[in-house]
Amino acid sequence: MPHQRLEFDSVYSSELTVSQYSNLLDLAQLALRHRATDTLLPALALRLRHSLNFDFVTLGLYDSSTESIRLDIWKAGHAQKRCESIPVYTCASGWAWKNQRSVLVQDLDTEPKLPLLLESLRQLGVRTYYVFPLTTRRQKLGAIGYGSLHVIPKTNAMLELLRLAAATIAQFLDTMLSSDRLIAQTDCVQATSVVTPGREQALQDLDLGDQAGQGETFPEIVGNSAPLQELLRQVRTVAATDATALLLGETGTGKELVARAIHRLSPRADSKFVSVNCTAIPTELLESELFGHEKGAFTGAIDRRVGRWELANKGILLLDEVGDLPTTIQPKLLRVLENKEFERLGSNRTVMVDVRLIAATNQDLHRSVAEGRFRQDLFYRLNVFPIHVPPLRERKSDIPTLVRYFVSRYAREAKKSIVTIPAEAMEALLNWSWPGNIRELQNLIQRCVILTNSPVLMVPLGELRSDANLSSGKMSPEVERELILQALKEAGGVIGGASGAANRLGMKRTTLYSKMKKLNISPTEFQC
Repeated sequence: MPHQRLEFDSVYSSELTVSQYSNLLDLAQLALRHRATDTLLPALALRLRHSLNFDFVTLGLYDSSTESIRLDIWKAGHAQKRCESIPVYTCASGWAWKNQRSVLVQDLDTEPKLPLLLESLRQLGVRTYYVFPLTTRRQKLGAIGYGSLHVIPKTNAMLELLRLAAATIAQFLDTMLSSDRLIAQTDCVQATSVVTPGREQALQDLDLGDQAGQGETFPEIVGNSAPLQELLRQVRTVAATDATALLLGETGTGKELVARAIHRLSPRADSKFVSVNCTAIPTELLESELFGHEKGAFTGAIDRRVGRWELANKGILLLDEVGDLPTTIQPKLLRVLENKEFERLGSNRTVMVDVRLIAATNQDLHRSVAEGRFRQDLFYRLNVFPIHVPPLRERKSDIPTLVRYFVSRYAREAKKSIVTIPAEAMEALLNWSWPGNIRELQNLIQRCVILTNSPVLMVPLGELRSDANLSSGKMSPEVERELILQALKEAGGVIGGASGAANRLGMKRTTLYSKMKKLNISPTEFQC
């Protein structure tokens, strides 16, 4: 048998099976449960020992002060072993870090002329050793190695799994190493953002917008509550992989912002992010919007059209409100997810695409499957990595920060100087349940800024209480009808969507439809 050559590589292309995705997600979940490498890496070593028969994990981090690699070794069931700083050019981790390529050795014993960087491993009885660089968008950290005292045959699927696990660990380390800076930012936000009930607090509107966000990583996601931080940990974990993410949450919780954060942190960050709202497009046009059509495919198809799926090739597609996807289109979506191919309407030519999907919905898909409105096999394809996006009522400690963020943003746009929020107004905002979530709060603050012509923010507390009564049903039919008519007028007869009447009233679209039917209100008379 000819000798196996030492391989240096960096890219592997294979579609992981459901079982392999499960292994990857198990590995990714470790990063959510651990806060330091001295607990994460032993757990990783044990997991790899049971799932892939690897004996140990090595972590080599580059030390710029000594221009060397600090190598730690975790063997399954044993204590950590720390090596002295090793020159970059004498170890596999250093080579992988410097060249940003992987080192793949299936069997060290068959290497006729083993390079110096692997000789020490063979002396320790190592047979298989695979090393992957640890790199994020911000920095090159080092390399992670997976080793075994036995020969582990190399397959594309296994290498892809190990590579994606390395990407997850890299993101974890990047976050951990920058934690001091993030903690400092958090302390700054808390020091400038918390309002004490019963007194007025000044706003520093020039700096507040930058301080309220999550730094460079999540610039538009505002807050520091525990539910939000848990969400961001999951985002960091799944972003480094190519797995399908399913965002679950109520209307107005910011699911698209979460999707864009995943895109920003993913390996596809430099490629397109394409978004489609399944409820905003008429059913008869949705298939064409998603997959495109050829000229003459149907009446009115005067030109060839490229669909959103094709536009997102090599990038990420957000399929928003996927729970409302018509049953007639679900089989075609399942096919493109499974086979990465589809045909445009009116064409029999197959189009191949490489698209990572992020799906979002405010519906209970389990119930939709049980009721026959959503295909079970499609649900399993989408539910690879579910992420719960918490409603605002579960993260009320973020409300003062959000209020200041939106006041600063809209005051800057309107060229107004608003420096004070009355304590009574802040207390009312904190006590409201926000059925429309962050979108409802954002729209209210925008209106408040428009109404304000002094340094003190004007909050129409009567309107807020009226909206509360409207949502809870504690209002006379006459007043309720007047509020709905006003919202429809402002929305041009549109019910759903970010600027629709339902969102303006802080209620679900179905609830508004029900109230309109009861009050004999038709939206058509307000449509432009």
